[in-house]
Amino acid sequence: MFAPLTHENGMMLNTNADTIASVLAISLSKHFDVRLIFCFEKQGVLLDVNKPDSVIRSLNFNLYNDLLTKGSFHDGILPKLENAFSAIQSGVKEVLIGEHTHLLANTGYDTKGTLITQA
Repeated sequence: MFAPLTHENGMMLNTNADTIASVLAISLSKHFDVRLIFCFEKQGVLLDVNKPDSVIRSLNFNLYNDLLTKGSFHDGILPKLENAFSAIQSGVKEVLIGEHTHLLANTGYDTKGTLITQA
């Protein structure tokens, strides 16, 4: 884990942690099989932002593009998805997007959230 805190002239700055995490994961993927985990307040990527139980359990680039074209994603998840697919295309094995309370579970095989893979 890391804490992407930055400051300038003594003021804390709003750093995009997902972008920094993606860059770190891409660098590590040159030497290891990496699962990048993005934690946030939802259980995963939702098919319908108004239905918390509409988690998309598995997502690949083709399904992502199809759902994106249909306007299925809420604006708030788009930066996470863009970073996720950028990481996948750059060598990261898997990206998991899920609720922060499931972080420990999401380091194993029985994941909770949305698992993003190349295929």
